Amino acid sequence: MRRPQSFWRRLRRSRTGFASLIVVVLLLAAALLGPLLYPISPALTDFGHINAAPSLAHPLGTDRLGHDTLARLIAGLRVSLLVAGVVEAINITLGGVLGLLAGYFGGWVDLVISRVADLLFAFPGLLLAILVAAVFGQWVTEHYGSLARLVLVAASISLVSWPLMARYVRGQTLSLRERDFVLAARAMGQSELGIVRHHLLPNVAGLVITAATLDVVSAIVGEATLSLLGLGIQSPATSIGKMIVEATPQISQNALLVLAPAATLALLVLAFSFLGDGLRQAFDPDGR
Repeated sequence: MRRPQSFWRRLRRSRTGFASLIVVVLLLAAALLGPLLYPISPALTDFGHINAAPSLAHPLGTDRLGHDTLARLIAGLRVSLLVAGVVEAINITLGGVLGLLAGYFGGWVDLVISRVADLLFAFPGLLLAILVAAVFGQWVTEHYGSLARLVLVAASISLVSWPLMARYVRGQTLSLRERDFVLAARAMGQSELGIVRHHLLPNVAGLVITAATLDVVSAIVGEATLSLLGLGIQSPATSIGKMIVEATPQISQNALLVLAPAATLALLVLAFSFLGDGLRQAFDPDGR
């Protein structure tokens, strides 16, 4: 494996990748530390400042209910990133493990996993996610609350995205399993699980991290799409996509209500896209 110092040097040489890493860190810091630095509740209603213009008290103004736009933007950013994080945790765990198993063991294991992945690939885009969210969303919210709804939204997006992770990992594992270091470990009597853990997993980790970073874009856009259809995060919680949906009818009266979350969404998408490209070049400079 390449030394970490070498990896960081390559990442720093990618100007867009390193700049995007800084942007992503700042966005994560804003989502996590925002409530401490800007301690205004996103649910607080100020009837004296409805649809107010930006001011010292409300830097991005307020909406039609008197909610502080900046406070809601911070809360929405946190929820959108949380959904994306849950999606990628599922993708890495499910897609990564199944991809390793399919690529290393082959045979009927590969056949079953590949057929399940192909079946899910047959559904166009987010159609399956929309179907799951539409069928189970209201029931989950009523019985288990808004946090369970968030997990359902993330799981419905993962349902159509983990097969792609599994396919990436399977392809990489197929190319590694006949390499000399794997054959040597097998000849020395190392167990199959030991080979997967100590030889294959470290060598596919870079691909998994890169693929997950790039897939964050799809997760964020997927959550925004579900929110556009009214199937995403439900009130009183909010997300970037939900803010755009709620503010669109008011765009002529207060364009900032749409522009602020839309610009944040665009920044998220661009930052994670460029960071993913930078990580890919840093992990695999010969594959550029």
